[in-house]
Amino acid sequence: MRNVLIEGTGVYIPSNKVYNEQLDDHFEKRGLSAHSLMSHLGRRKRYFISDEENTITMCLEAINDCISKNQLKLEDYEMLVVCTDTPEYLFPSDAMRIAGLYEEKMQNVKVAFDLNSNCTGMIQGLDVVYKYMQTSDIKKALVVGCFCITPIALWSDTVVYATFADAAACVALTMEENAEKKGFIDTLVSVNASYHDYIKYPKCGMSKVPLKAILPNEKRLEWNPFPMDFIPQEWEKAIRQILKRNDLTAEDIDYYIFSQLSDAYNMETLRLLGISEDENKYYFVGKEYGYTGNTCPILCLNRLWDIYSQKGKKMIICTVGAGYSIIVQLYEF
Repeated sequence: MRNVLIEGTGVYIPSNKVYNEQLDDHFEKRGLSAHSLMSHLGRRKRYFISDEENTITMCLEAINDCISKNQLKLEDYEMLVVCTDTPEYLFPSDAMRIAGLYEEKMQNVKVAFDLNSNCTGMIQGLDVVYKYMQTSDIKKALVVGCFCITPIALWSDTVVYATFADAAACVALTMEENAEKKGFIDTLVSVNASYHDYIKYPKCGMSKVPLKAILPNEKRLEWNPFPMDFIPQEWEKAIRQILKRNDLTAEDIDYYIFSQLSDAYNMETLRLLGISEDENKYYFVGKEYGYTGNTCPILCLNRLWDIYSQKGKKMIICTVGAGYSIIVQLYEF
């Protein structure tokens, strides 16, 4: 049986730390307030990139962290997928650019491409890559994610600029032949595109970006508030579906990793599943890192790697993407 396993994770967090009080001051100067929302979503601090940083530089740092921390060799990897909705380049792809910057260290990479499914990106990327590895000759792959949101957010946006942040993450995968099924067990994805018109980047559309007549703010991210209180119910439904088809119950899962958008939504999902906070099956890193898009589940996994990655432990990763889509992944160490 061809199992795809996680060898390790790595992350990059910018050094520019921003506390709620700084953003309170930022918005008050503009006659705005985001204090209640930051409190509701469980924010305390987050990290913004410097002027010298971008998606490419952050991905490189996350890869380096993953490789060095887990004592891996870049030369062993044959596949590189970059998951981002904030690419630094469209031509060539960020994956191709990163492979080129590593020169001979990535000379064995056979497959390199970018993937964008917004905030489900890294989990969708893991799903695509592990299935690719199960049906090809690829034995080792790197899935890298980046959320470089602050350069494109409006400074007056009390949702995005107040609660989102920049980060990169890397997951190293390896394929092994085993008699017993381990590693990536199953993935469930669902799409309901009824919210497709609420979030746009660039607001004007890519075809209009080069035009001088288009104002700078029209080239940034547009975020129109929309109801999100449906998320816990939809997550619960999706989680129960993947559990049922794998003959598991909610209690059989050792750890749950959710989107780090809202601690309240995550806790409500656990309540619907009948999981008590006292069971210590859940951790929220959003209070420290802010909401970091597709990278946030991996930031959580990276933080608790030594605890979660014990043989036989099962975890569910569940997140939501713009539009909207939901993805649930079942993994066993």
